[in-house]
Amino acid sequence: MRVGVTYDLRTDYGIEEDSMIFADFCHPDEIGYMEAAINRNGYEAVMIGNMYKLNERIKNGTLGCDIVLVCDEGIASRNREAIVPALLELNHIPYVGSDAYCMGLSQNKYHTKLVAEALGIRCPKGIYLEYLGTDEVDRAEVKRMLAEQGLTYPLLVKPNEEGYSMGVFLVNDDEELMHAITSDFSNYHEPVLVEEFIDGRELYVPMIGTGEDAYALTVGAVVAEDGSDVALYCVEDKCYDWSHYEAVKLPEDIEKKMIDDSLRLYRHMGCRDFGRCDFRLPKDGEPVMIEITPRPGLTEEGPYESCAKSVGKTYDDILREVIESAAKRYNIKD
Repeated sequence: MRVGVTYDLRTDYGIEEDSMIFADFCHPDEIGYMEAAINRNGYEAVMIGNMYKLNERIKNGTLGCDIVLVCDEGIASRNREAIVPALLELNHIPYVGSDAYCMGLSQNKYHTKLVAEALGIRCPKGIYLEYLGTDEVDRAEVKRMLAEQGLTYPLLVKPNEEGYSMGVFLVNDDEELMHAITSDFSNYHEPVLVEEFIDGRELYVPMIGTGEDAYALTVGAVVAEDGSDVALYCVEDKCYDWSHYEAVKLPEDIEKKMIDDSLRLYRHMGCRDFGRCDFRLPKDGEPVMIEITPRPGLTEEGPYESCAKSVGKTYDDILREVIESAAKRYNIKD
């Protein structure tokens, strides 16, 4: 089976390699690691590149894949993560990963939060600030909205439609708050969320499969270099390897709650093949879901590989499971 892979590199768009604004794009080493694992599984990897390169291959008939593993982030649109799935569906090309609707919905953190809360899943309290085409902030209105929700410092500020912790600020007073909102408006030109800061452990649940066949590997944690919990998992941690991932053992009731909530939202949104839910675990012991990522990175020593090792699986094993989940859906035989 020939497995195509879509992915973004900063060089494709003339973006500096150390850019914190587009930090979610792949590093070349990550792509090589995945390519080697695909080939070790007995498939043939076809490294396609970004959505423009995919589109060109489709138009000129040179795609040459049985199935496409969608790993790109897209650019320049709030629909960017939905573009490749939609393009593949339009051309009746099998692919690994969630569909365009799921990707578009999950890109909007606020809308996803409304869905999660409707399912009875605890999420952070917060406010939603519309972007009206200007970086200016109505201070009085923001303070009124915060007071209405009973929110006090410290607070988290983040753009509504980004990932990889880009544009996330932890603020402790009015001046820091207004600076963070203005900065996100200026850099991302989209709505901004201001949420309560959940003081606790940074945890995640990686999942594999589709529908009732979906399952969680286990629960993992983000840990600082010295082994302590991270106060805030920021974009610098991810880019400069200031932290790492490891599977953790939690009280049975808390672990079950996190896994049940993750699978409930994963299935309700129609996520397919692989996805991850992120949580904070506060001192009161009730997990708070931060977000769901239907297209998480399958990186070396990342959340998937770290949790896989704890249950006796390798990176190659989980990558094969992810691909086979999609192949089964399309009735593709290797």
